[in-house]
Amino acid sequence: MKITDRPIPDDRHRATSVEVTSTRHADRTAARDEAFTRAASKARGRDADRPALAERLDALASPEANDARSYDNQRSIELLQHVIDSVLPSMDADDDTVSTARIIMGEELDWRQAWESRLTDATLAPAGDDLDEERFT
Repeated sequence: MKITDRPIPDDRHRATSVEVTSTRHADRTAARDEAFTRAASKARGRDADRPALAERLDALASPEANDARSYDNQRSIELLQHVIDSVLPSMDADDDTVSTARIIMGEELDWRQAWESRLTDATLAPAGDDLDEERFT
């Protein structure tokens, strides 16, 4: 099927008129541009001693960890348990991926709990040298 062009009236091919803008409008625009440039320069001068916005956002996105408990083994155990209990079930992934992640994180959780119990046992148990000294005195 052949599509033919639409007939266009002759008067649509000609330009109707040319609009003439007044010079006052152009002067007002130039004055606005100068005011904007002055305001932008003042703002740059004011913010020259402050870091850039990207640097400030980076600083907020990566806060310093001042609390040593954030790196504690007990905190790692709590976080792993939270991920296993709350995050993994709500993930939008296939069952095989979720079960594999649960197995891997469960193994890591077991290792960390074993390590924590060894540390606890080592701090609670008296040292062997102290027992020998008590026996001889």
